[in-house]
This record gives sequence, structure tokens and C-alpha cells, in this order.
Amino acid sequence: MTIFVPAVGGGTPTGVAGVYDYTSLKQAIQDWFARSDVGGYVDYFIQKAEAKIYRDIFAMNQGKGVRDIETALSGTIANGVLALPSGYLGIKYALVSISGCTFELQRRNAEFIYTQYPNRNPAGVPAYIARDGLNFVFGPFPDGNYSISGVYWQRAPQLTVSNSVTWMTNVIPTILLAACNAAVARFLKDGAAQQLWDAEYTSEMADYLLADRAEEQSGSAFAMVAG
Repeated sequence: MTIFVPAVGGGTPTGVAGVYDYTSLKQAIQDWFARSDVGGYVDYFIQKAEAKIYRDIFAMNQGKGVRDIETALSGTIANGVLALPSGYLGIKYALVSISGCTFELQRRNAEFIYTQYPNRNPAGVPAYIARDGLNFVFGPFPDGNYSISGVYWQRAPQLTVSNSVTWMTNVIPTILLAACNAAVARFLKDGAAQQLWDAEYTSEMADYLLADRAEEQSGSAFAMVAG
């Protein structure tokens, strides 16, 4: 099994080939295909690659995100709702605080909330949370401006020349490169190369998700290598 080790972001080390940031990713794409002309389209490839990575994280991980995209959820209910946080992809868990006590909210879909709690007027302390459009909604309808905390999975701003380092370049640079190269192969209509890079991507993503699940179940830290 491939073991992953986080790459160090913040620029490409002198004389060291690899993916560390936007510039080194662009260079790696050009190097692998021995074509400098694809560099002008690199933002397209990165956009497609990032979208695929986020989709596959949840699709291949039983609907769950990974540690590397977790961030704190914090807010206060107002008028019965709480706006989704920036870059929201999904919620890991949510807690409601009242009178110094904290309780976990149960996740449901919006249909459940509106069916079970059709009275959308102040009714009590919420027990359930659901996403509806750009807001979280609750059941029963909150009778106060309760504090909500927890953890959600967040999409990072796209990797660009002006945003040159993200969690993908730091933690899964080889997966990002494989996804980008698969996009390049499709662009070039190179079926053999696409098959190769799709297989490389799938294998490394599966190993990454397996390592993440193992860490969460054991509670111990794991190391992540460019494979």
C-alpha cells in the first residue's frame, strides 16, 4: 500500500523535482507530457482535477470527508436559521449549547425537518439540523438564538498563481498531479495516457482514503509519501 507523506508547501525547493505549489504543478504537467504548450491551459486542468478530487473523496469514502478538509463550525442561530459557512461541503457533526450544556444535533434532510416540524415558529431547543439551500434549518424551530459549534468539511479556494499553495499541494500532491494529468490526456485525446493516469489516480486516492479512515479509527497520527 502506498504511504503518503505531506509535501512542504510555500514554493519549490531549489533543484528538487516535485509538486509543492502552483508553479511546480504546472511544470510537472508540462514535464510529464513533454509539452510546454499545455501550460497555457493549466487552470482548466486544475479546476477539473480539484472538482474530481472533492467528488471522489465523498463518493469513495461512504459520504464522508477527510481530516485534511475539516474546519471548525461556529455560529449563532438567527431567525431560526444559520447561514452555511464558507466553502461548505458537508457537516461532520454539530452541537447546540444552552445554559452551559452542549448537545449533539442529529443530521437529517430538509424534508424531514419540514415534515416533522411544520410549525415554523419558535417552539423549543433544536434537536435536528439539515441543510436547505444556503442555510442550516432546525427542528423544532429554535425559540432562541442558540450557539452552534462543530466541524464541517470545507472546500479550499482553487489553486492558482495568486493562491499558490493549498492543502492538496501540501498533503496529496501526487493525487492532484494524477488528476490533472488525466484531464490533460482527455484534452489531448490521448486514450492510453488517460487510462494510465486514471488508474494511477484511483489507486492513490484509495490508499489515501484508507489511511485517513485508519487514523480516525485508531486515534493516532499517520504519516503521508509521495508514492
